[in-house]
Amino acid sequence: MNKVKEKCPKCGLQYSIEPAFYTGSMYVSYAVGIAVGVAIFVLTYFTGLASHPLTIFGYIVLGLFLLMPYIGAVSKSIWAHFFFKYKPTIAKQVNNDSRT
Repeated sequence: MNKVKEKCPKCGLQYSIEPAFYTGSMYVSYAVGIAVGVAIFVLTYFTGLASHPLTIFGYIVLGLFLLMPYIGAVSKSIWAHFFFKYKPTIAKQVNNDSRT
């Protein structure tokens, strides 16, 4: 589920970068995890689902555990957008290409 393709099937762009890329996405994953944790806190505390700090902490840990694969994928995508630039001319060529 958390696997990244080696290259784009249409344009041939290689997705695999140096290992430091994944270190950078780890920092983004930390930030996304903090955002998810804060969102779960706000939802549980202000909706009245939990008022005890340990119960709220349990909800946060459970939510982060269940969303871990998605957080990893989203963080890689966010970090990749800093390095892969969108080029409209290449996009037009790929749209007109018959390969899948």
